[in-house]
Amino acid sequence: MHANDFVGDGDCGLTMARGAKEILSRLDNKTLDTSHPALMFQSIADAVSASMGGTSGVLLELMFRKVGSVLLASSSVIDEMALWNAFHAGVDAVSLYGGATVGSRTMLDALCPAVLAAEEENGSIEKVAEAAEKGAKGTAFMLSASAGRSNYLREESLAGTPDPGAVAVGVVLKAISKA
Repeated sequence: MHANDFVGDGDCGLTMARGAKEILSRLDNKTLDTSHPALMFQSIADAVSASMGGTSGVLLELMFRKVGSVLLASSSVIDEMALWNAFHAGVDAVSLYGGATVGSRTMLDALCPAVLAAEEENGSIEKVAEAAEKGAKGTAFMLSASAGRSNYLREESLAGTPDPGAVAVGVVLKAISKA
């Protein structure tokens, strides 16, 4: 059993796996443009759009597209700070278009602490991943949700089970930190 079996519609892990497989496939086939960070994030958005359904797929596509557009508009060198600023803009896009904020019991409960850690820890990816994981774990103690699939469930169903989207964000950032 997985968290999404209890508090979602059961497809979060499958959706994330489809997206990851599509990105890996495009990397292997050299069809994911890695020639420039902005183009890479736009290509990731295309891969997510082509492979991930549901709200999480749409929101992640919007996030990656925003990251790419911010980097493309940047007139300065794309350094670590520029990447973190673009990530912040991408997370803001998820909040704007998804209508959720921290405490809504969604992927933002992992993404927003990750953004704060990037700002406070001078971009340490390890600290960013830790913050995301901590945020995801914290959703297990939220007894209500104001957005996402969990929004339709009662307190008894939510208690003790973390939000699947937040957990997925934590897993992805942890994997990136170890790469």
